[in-house]
Amino acid sequence: MKKSFLGLFFLFFALKASAQKDKFGIVNYTAPAAYELLKQDNVLTYYKEDKSTGAYCNFFIYNTMPGHGSTSNDFEYAWTNLVQKPFKVAGAANKQPMAVLKGWQFLIGTTKYADNGIATLAMLITFSGENKMQGVCVLSNSDKFKADVESFIASVDMVREVTTIGDKSISNGSNKTNSPTSLSGNIKYEVWECNCPNLATNTLITTKLNTIVISPNGKYLTYMPENGLNGITPQNSNETGSWGNVIDKGNVLSLVNDKYGKMELYKIDANTRSRYPNSKSSIYKKVKAVDGLRFEGAYSPELSYYNGKTDIISRQIDPNKRPIIFFKKDGTYINEGITFSNITRGDDFAIGKGTYEIVNYSLILATQSGKKLQVAFTPVLDANPINADNGGFIINNTLFWRLNKTFVPHH
Repeated sequence: MKKSFLGLFFLFFALKASAQKDKFGIVNYTAPAAYELLKQDNVLTYYKEDKSTGAYCNFFIYNTMPGHGSTSNDFEYAWTNLVQKPFKVAGAANKQPMAVLKGWQFLIGTTKYADNGIATLAMLITFSGENKMQGVCVLSNSDKFKADVESFIASVDMVREVTTIGDKSISNGSNKTNSPTSLSGNIKYEVWECNCPNLATNTLITTKLNTIVISPNGKYLTYMPENGLNGITPQNSNETGSWGNVIDKGNVLSLVNDKYGKMELYKIDANTRSRYPNSKSSIYKKVKAVDGLRFEGAYSPELSYYNGKTDIISRQIDPNKRPIIFFKKDGTYINEGITFSNITRGDDFAIGKGTYEIVNYSLILATQSGKKLQVAFTPVLDANPINADNGGFIINNTLFWRLNKTFVPHH
């Protein structure tokens, strides 16, 4: 049965247009024959059981729900809340590569778990687009239902077509077929940073790091999105009202936003611009590219650690947990206590060991359990990111200081 399911991913691409009997949410499907149906507002359940042996097969088609920012986030949310919690599935999903059906991004993941001591297959398919998602779950503890599962999965289709952009989709209405978009091949932005006077304090003494993101199609943001820029476009970022227009006047870039007003950047050289004419205190530096960066060292957002001290309160709570993350040049990391709470809402799944990659000003942490977390990542101002003695990076829109070599992992 396992071998067969590894090939289900490809059944989507073998489909030909045909009449569908049933529709729920954004999916069409053919109901499995001889299965009983339980209808609820948020889920349809098709089920069959051989009471003499206890063998069963269940199909759960969940209604559409709000998306969680990306296809991978949608899947992780659904795996946790639609599979793991209700059915007590402890294992992580073995995911197929992300793909596209009529412009809708989808992911398939499977695992085996013990249900009353019997090896049981759990399969989840999530479809993402237009800032919403829908999940389809299959549970079966017997190979006798293999044909039913294959037929049902092969029947699933989307009710309409959308246009894929990066890791998201927007409504199209056309019949154009779309191909998967590689996240590593997405829009390449310019990022500019300034250690500018903090206007909120009404003083020139206190400064803060300001960021401007400029897209090649003439759009801009005055901040870095919390997930960074990998897979992000002005159209799919859920921040469409925050993007403004760039007007290139030669030596001056005029940044115009109907909501936030207008600002100008005056050219000093190819990598330096000034917020005001002839200003020496509001200088924007062009941030260097970081794609494929590998580096090594201990980093923390806690200034006390940078000064060689330790967080006494944290040590009293858990002496083995501290706000430090260790990166290695082989692409691995050890996170001893940073939860990235504004992204994970306090979920500490990124704590522990895993691998990392840096693409388009985004740091992507892949945990040993298979989960992925993407956060913003840039050097500080125009610092060279490959410099072994770099002072730190801006990770998750927070300055992470580079700690001295006396800090080593606990484990």
